[in-house]
Amino acid sequence: MSFKSIILIVVVALSHFSLAFAASSPSMDMANTLYENGEYRQAAEAYLALAKVDGDSPELLFNMGNAYAQAGDYGNAILYYSRANRLDPSNKDIKNNLNYFRSKVEDSNRAELRGKKISVAPDPETFFQTVNRHICADVAPNLWAVLAAILFILVLGAIAVYLFCSDVRLRKAGFFGGIIMFFASIMFVIFAFMSASYFDSHDKAVLMAYKTELLIEPSSDSKPASNQLCQGTCLEIVAEETNVEGNPTWYKVRLNSDIEGWLRASDLAII
Repeated sequence: MSFKSIILIVVVALSHFSLAFAASSPSMDMANTLYENGEYRQAAEAYLALAKVDGDSPELLFNMGNAYAQAGDYGNAILYYSRANRLDPSNKDIKNNLNYFRSKVEDSNRAELRGKKISVAPDPETFFQTVNRHICADVAPNLWAVLAAILFILVLGAIAVYLFCSDVRLRKAGFFGGIIMFFASIMFVIFAFMSASYFDSHDKAVLMAYKTELLIEPSSDSKPASNQLCQGTCLEIVAEETNVEGNPTWYKVRLNSDIEGWLRASDLAII
């Protein structure tokens, strides 16, 4: 067999492989068509397959949340809305859908109380928690970094004005303006690191089990620490128990000052 024949066989084989891969790989159009046809669970699986190939994006995660929400799976809906919100905290559609389904889950949790006077909402934010949320959660770290870079360029411009301008008033403006912008740029760099730390954190989770109770101890034989919580409840992770391989088996979680306890790791999905 000649060298040219071998090359031709390889090229044909690769082309068939590529066509087969393209045919088996989901596309955004295919996933959107499934969603439009009301096949929400299949659409969610198609979006998930796309994410494994192309990586996560706010649009893709938002579509996954919509598909799961339409399928009645509030756990996965809130999980993917939350992840989309982390990637694009300025997107109002994502935030509105997330808040809407969180309120529906909160209503379900309130119904499970059966008259008990216990809060099923997160504790009200303190002033400093609100400021921290605006810095870390409501602004992407890239935006803080861009603002810091712009201010640093302006600092250089202010230095140039101070050094080369003959007008005294402009020199003063360049001097004091440069000092203010320099410290502001440092502050924005700090904000960028704070925001990046928040985006990389894994201390928030969504309850995926349909209905479950928090336990006093990390044991199946433990007594309940609270009434039942519904699928989709957002919880803060405060501690964990791991097995000999280092994998989490139990998480101690907190909803508010009234509701705290242990859950199996399999009952949660980390945001």
